[in-house]
Amino acid sequence: MRRSSIFIAILVITMVFSIPFSMSAFAEGGPANPNANVTTAYTLLHKNGTISLSTIPPLSIKTDLPSYNQGDTVVMTGHVRDIQNGTAVTLRVFNTLKTLISVAQLSPASDGSFTKTFLATGPLWKDAGNYTLIAQYGKYTQVNATFHYNGGTGTTILTQAINATYSLQSGGQIYNIPYIIKGATVKSMDILASKYTLEITLSPATADGSITVTLPRDMIDAKIPPPPNPDANLTGAKVNTAELEDDKFIVAVGDKAVSQFSETKNQNVRILSIPFHAGDTKIDIVGTVIVPEFGPIAALVLAIAIVSIIAVSAKTGLRFMPKY
Repeated sequence: MRRSSIFIAILVITMVFSIPFSMSAFAEGGPANPNANVTTAYTLLHKNGTISLSTIPPLSIKTDLPSYNQGDTVVMTGHVRDIQNGTAVTLRVFNTLKTLISVAQLSPASDGSFTKTFLATGPLWKDAGNYTLIAQYGKYTQVNATFHYNGGTGTTILTQAINATYSLQSGGQIYNIPYIIKGATVKSMDILASKYTLEITLSPATADGSITVTLPRDMIDAKIPPPPNPDANLTGAKVNTAELEDDKFIVAVGDKAVSQFSETKNQNVRILSIPFHAGDTKIDIVGTVIVPEFGPIAALVLAIAIVSIIAVSAKTGLRFMPKY
């Protein structure tokens, strides 16, 4: 009896800790690869540059919306791919008459990402038309972004924007997710692991607005599956999802898929700016790789509980099935 109980306990622990602690919407190959250095068609394509494993430009910027009214907050996100110590990003905003109306400097975060807000209000924000945002990093790296301003009276009007961080616990880890939202408030964020989805629940939006949310890649990501690799079944080769090309997230607002959202990204995070309408209460962000809802700590607790029950039953003669 005791030998069989010990055997069952070992089997249970093995099964529990064989549960994967990350999930992917596509297969990642077979068992551990004993020939990790075996050259495959995929690695040859990688070495020859046929497959680009990084689509991240040296510098990029995006605005959260394509157009703004007087009093709106313009949320700008961007990233620097190669950080230079002590170098700041310079931001300049020009109106439709090419007049400089705002300037700022900021230091990117350690991963190269940066966020800046501008208030579209005051005497310099009068003329309607296309406005230009220019970001410069160092002497040679410069990019532009444009947005439309619907014009104003020159008076100061403010629309509230909330800049906050949501702490989401999933997979035995806490993820701090920065966000900026206009027109509503965030009630909750939840990982739906079986659907590869981050679900953001809003208070009913009081007006058209947007949310800019920073997503850690180790929590949720979207990747393009690798090309077919016939060697995978023979060698047990695994695919490192971090090396795959980025795919576009699927975003749904109120259960309706939308395509009008912007994104900036780097090696660690992907920053999405998603517009919504008055009355909306839910936003779903769907990827292909996501952290599970339960992590190694939960699995350990489960294993200990099961082993304890088996040990007690072996010692006391407790049976889970009726004896006939």
